[in-house]
Amino acid sequence: HNEDGGWGLHIEGHSTMFGTVLNYVTLRLLGQGSDGGDKETMEKGRVWILDHGSATAIPSWGKMWLSVLGVFDWSGNNPLPPEIWLLPYFLPIHPGRMWCHCRMVYLPVSYFYGQRFVGPITETVMCLRKKLYTMPYEKINWNIARNMCAKFTGMVIVSLAWYWDTVWVRSVRLVEK
Repeated sequence: HNEDGGWGLHIEGHSTMFGTVLNYVTLRLLGQGSDGGDKETMEKGRVWILDHGSATAIPSWGKMWLSVLGVFDWSGNNPLPPEIWLLPYFLPIHPGRMWCHCRMVYLPVSYFYGQRFVGPITETVMCLRKKLYTMPYEKINWNIARNMCAKFTGMVIVSLAWYWDTVWVRSVRLVEK
């Protein structure tokens, strides 16, 4: 736990939204109270999350895991359709052509996305929905949250891929209707 209240990706890392949200959620799931921990660790972590844009600003992997848990709505995720695996292998966007680590992440993540799997909504999950966001969970615009990412993580890059993503999301919505 860092002095600023957040957690990094490793023991010596600077605080990130990904590290802070996932550590906070993990501790809550393990039974730590929202105001517990040494030196108010949990409350400091929660304040850090809210001060840096709330859990809506977590990177994509975090959004996916929070969605599986039931703390983040699946509509707040960028599309990761498993149907991409059905494309002909010769196409450059086929997952089989991805770097091995990307491919091995895309496989289960696309499955979860396709199933829209959500675990049981427990009292702890409901409490996390209240604690991790700057507004009520029901009022969050998940379409806007989809592309949110905490700026200090250095992961916000608007490029040609961002425009392709916009076209992709709209086409997925048409197919899902």
